[in-house]
Amino acid sequence: MLIKLVTLFICFSVSFSASARGKFIVYTEAFDVFEIVDGISQWKIGTPIEYREYYENTFGLSNADKEMLKKYKAIREKYHREYPKAENSIFSESELSSDIIARTFASSMTIDQALKTLKKKKRMEVEDIKELVLVYKHFKKNISTIVKESSLLESEAKRLSKLIKKSRLTRNIKKLDKFFNLPTSKIKGGRVKLVWWPRTDKPSIAVQGGRVIFRVNPIKQAGMIDEELLMQSLVRSLIISQGKTVKENLSKVFIEGCPSIKDKKMAVDLWFEEPLVEAISKYYLPYESLKKKFNPYSVKSETPWINTFSKFLFGLTQYSVKRRSQFDMEFVSTGAKFCQNLLNL
Repeated sequence: MLIKLVTLFICFSVSFSASARGKFIVYTEAFDVFEIVDGISQWKIGTPIEYREYYENTFGLSNADKEMLKKYKAIREKYHREYPKAENSIFSESELSSDIIARTFASSMTIDQALKTLKKKKRMEVEDIKELVLVYKHFKKNISTIVKESSLLESEAKRLSKLIKKSRLTRNIKKLDKFFNLPTSKIKGGRVKLVWWPRTDKPSIAVQGGRVIFRVNPIKQAGMIDEELLMQSLVRSLIISQGKTVKENLSKVFIEGCPSIKDKKMAVDLWFEEPLVEAISKYYLPYESLKKKFNPYSVKSETPWINTFSKFLFGLTQYSVKRRSQFDMEFVSTGAKFCQNLLNL
């Protein structure tokens, strides 16, 4: 019965070639539709409300729609595993934990393929997959009109892929995967995913299990993502994706080495995380691409603190990656000493 349901489930409106496989920046129908339905359902706190608002304003929300969304919510809650947040951490947490359903759709080209994978690898019970199929079939007509616009994101993915090819970003990110000691280089279906987004002022960015998701409206927001934003988002995803224990232990190391930071009236993420993001995304990665042509004086920072601290962390990162050390207690301890010395000036 399931095979028939999946076979009858026709792809929404766009066909994709297998050439998208293995690419770093990807748009796929499967994950696009998954994100839209996920957003419309509002099944979990933190799910972007913009999808639900757009759907209600455009198509309305019938009692039948609400009933289907209840079924969807029950399925998502059943298979979702929330990662515990780090306590007393100076690092950001991921917006959404990476669960098995999200990972399957993210690594699949089409919805049919995702559904078949869920069954074949026994990631969901067959009855629950049938329910999921019915939900997607129910919303297919309206979401198909959205996906027609989404197809333009394929061009956006190609544009961004050309940008990173020139800067050798993919190769350099692999070095950072090792530096941060994460299996992020093994992510399948695209390290950066593009999905449809309503016509708001700017795109929305999320991190799920080390994967960066750019929610972009292909009409209003085309071209808004540049290489700098890509690098910042990828670096931030590596920091966010550190485990609970790692975040807790490294936070203790930093605060112990730079106790004066607690007396400063600044947000916790500005203590160390944001200067590190800037050190790697605005200094280290551009330097690795440009070498002697890189001009550090062209870098503009939001605050004097980030401007100064990030330069010290750039040198530390460059040295650490070169000798193949990792983002560990030694690195953070050295960074904390820089922090305390700067505050003592």
